[in-house]
Amino acid sequence: MKKIIKIDGMACEHCENAVKTALEEIDGVKSAKAGRKKGNAVVKLTDNVDDELLKEAVTQAGFTPTGIEEK
Repeated sequence: MKKIIKIDGMACEHCENAVKTALEEIDGVKSAKAGRKKGNAVVKLTDNVDDELLKEAVTQAGFTPTGIEEK
């Protein structure tokens, strides 16, 4: 399963790494790749992870999640 999180506020590589690290600390997240150019993070999951938990991780990293799409 894959989810794409739309994120406002990422401006540099450090921002991308902060989001990636925060998301990958969640149980059930296999990997995450954040991109400031597209303004999103692609999250690959091994288990079902609640959207609110993903949004909270992005917020804790200092950014604003604006939506989540499941692929």
